[in-house]
Amino acid sequence: MAEIIALKLVAYGNTKQNADGSFTCQHGVGECRSDALELCVQYKLSGDITSIETGDTSMAAWPFILCMEEEDGDFSKGESCFESTMSSTALSWNTVESCFNDEYDLVMNAGMKATDPDHTYVPWVVVDGVVLENSNQLLKAVCEAYTGPPPASCQRFDAEPVYVEKKCEREK
Repeated sequence: MAEIIALKLVAYGNTKQNADGSFTCQHGVGECRSDALELCVQYKLSGDITSIETGDTSMAAWPFILCMEEEDGDFSKGESCFESTMSSTALSWNTVESCFNDEYDLVMNAGMKATDPDHTYVPWVVVDGVVLENSNQLLKAVCEAYTGPPPASCQRFDAEPVYVEKKCEREK
């Protein structure tokens, strides 16, 4: 599947920027901290802050992001998730930790900028510019939208949907 998609993951959720420039996450400070770690990994994999907006490092950062999400965004699991998923990269935990400590506002602003189009809930899944209301049908939607020769994963999309257990509405 990876060869036929352009994946853009944005760890920003339903975050809001306050009038004073600080950020408030829907599920509290821990969510903001975890999102910033995920954004730092995306940023530091390329060294280019715009990689958050373009999604250029989303696939490379995916193992770390998945681990953090499986840990329910527990910030204290950041280092262990990083060590278990990113050891094949040149990126170090110290670099990610420094990014979090020194460039928090930068990565959170990049995350805010990358959430285009605006969303009303998360996960906000878009396939070819169209919002996918049922994100459990992601694989099927990608395979149906793809116009080239289908990869093997598209031959089994009916049997194995990708399940997303959470849908978190944005607070008004």
